[in-house]
Amino acid sequence: MRSFAVGGLRVHVFGGWGEIGGNQLLLEAGGEAILLDFGRPFGRWKEYFTEFLAPRSALGLRDLLALGLLPRLRGLYRDGRDDTLFPTDLERGLLDGAPDAGHIQGLLLSHAHLDHSGAIAYLRADLPIYTTPETAAILKAMQDTAQAGLDGEGVYLSLRRVNEEGVLKADARASYLRRPYRCLRGLPQGFHELSPAKTKRLEGHPWEAVDLPFRVGGFRAQAFPVDHSVPGTVAFVVETAEGLVVYTGDLRFHGRAGSRTEAFLRALEEEKVFLLIVEGTRLGRPGSARTEEEVKEALHEEIRRHPGAPVAVDFAPRNVERLESCLEVARDLGRELVVTSKDAYLLWALSDVDPHYEDVRRSVRVLRETKAQVRGWEERLWEEAPGLRGVTIEEVAQAPGSFLLAFGFYEINRLLDLRLHIGPEPEGLYIFSNSYWADDEQILDLRILMRWLSELNFRLLPESLRGLPADPLEVDNPYHTSGHAPEEDLARLVRRLRPRHLLPVHTLHPERWAELLRREEIRILF
Repeated sequence: MRSFAVGGLRVHVFGGWGEIGGNQLLLEAGGEAILLDFGRPFGRWKEYFTEFLAPRSALGLRDLLALGLLPRLRGLYRDGRDDTLFPTDLERGLLDGAPDAGHIQGLLLSHAHLDHSGAIAYLRADLPIYTTPETAAILKAMQDTAQAGLDGEGVYLSLRRVNEEGVLKADARASYLRRPYRCLRGLPQGFHELSPAKTKRLEGHPWEAVDLPFRVGGFRAQAFPVDHSVPGTVAFVVETAEGLVVYTGDLRFHGRAGSRTEAFLRALEEEKVFLLIVEGTRLGRPGSARTEEEVKEALHEEIRRHPGAPVAVDFAPRNVERLESCLEVARDLGRELVVTSKDAYLLWALSDVDPHYEDVRRSVRVLRETKAQVRGWEERLWEEAPGLRGVTIEEVAQAPGSFLLAFGFYEINRLLDLRLHIGPEPEGLYIFSNSYWADDEQILDLRILMRWLSELNFRLLPESLRGLPADPLEVDNPYHTSGHAPEEDLARLVRRLRPRHLLPVHTLHPERWAELLRREEIRILF
């Protein structure tokens, strides 16, 4: 954790300093404060937890506070009469002497990726969350479709009370409690009011639409849409007595919405920026970024050369831009894109905000599977989403060259079903259209994936992944582009905004700014 005094402002970086993601920032001015994102610090999280060693939800915040994975602030977390994450005085004692959080007026949430939103579940239930309706809809869809417990309660929560054994237990009979989202520029039409369960209601704080600019306590703020790898991403500008504080969140220029980031810069170029809090994911990495159009062309060319072959493309679950690229490639090559029911549910959520996604949802085929138990969200999807077009693996097997499968690592067993139906030939393609960061966990997953693909006669692309490279820079993947601006673009962004002070976050190399800006009169906070 780092704290900085900048004029009359104080900025506390609880997460995102010297690490990629996990952004948790507190901006204080004039006796009030706001949070800027509240994500999960995945790097530090993995130092303590694995798949089978997780925080003990029955003990509330004991593990996370004791290990320093959440900021120690009194009054910030769930601790009411009907819902608490503090089952005993032992957990409350972890906040003895901690600063009071009663002056925090709300959370400004830049986008839906978990390294920016994944710790919202622990925050007190009445804290207003200011974000776009797209981000709110995505987060709800994620929570609806996940089987996560306490950690996933970012949009609505299950009331947790202390039972007779002195530990926490979710009240299975009580309604879900909705968090107070404040949606910038408008509300979803009704998706936010749907309960994910068949037998439980969704009640609590109503969501409200907020016009731009907006107020959070005494702060006046503006949100600017920017380009990133998930819909609804924004950068925030907060007015203070010292001047403008700009928080970039995550952004880039090379995606389909690159003009949004450019418009954000143009709107601020003539303004006086006092403090710029800027991401730096790709600092220290050479080279430019390929565009999403170039990724689409590479996918098109590779798939075109394999007519009749079964093809799967593996991309991040909320990278809707990549989904649209795959849809366009499939259309051009006489194939239909097949997505999972979770993907379709996400598109349904987004279509409640933007009708463009309704067209996308109606254009894909949705994998229809027989299940022993169908959860409430999936039952509602098939019953209520208009124009849903299902397809079974058996139907795909009858003409594998007529489909393009949006399947990833966790759908690999569906490729086994497909292979059993079509036989050992022809060879299939598995195109990895995702980020490669080469940590131990991803390399293990890749090793397992390659074993499956070998058994199923699918060829992994790009071929450079087959050697399980320990350095991500060894992989030049034409089928993927980053959600983050390269170093040169970041430097140009800073020079155009000309801030008096720069606070680097979301980077392993904050010191790189001193070299990039050595000729600029900008104070870099370290």
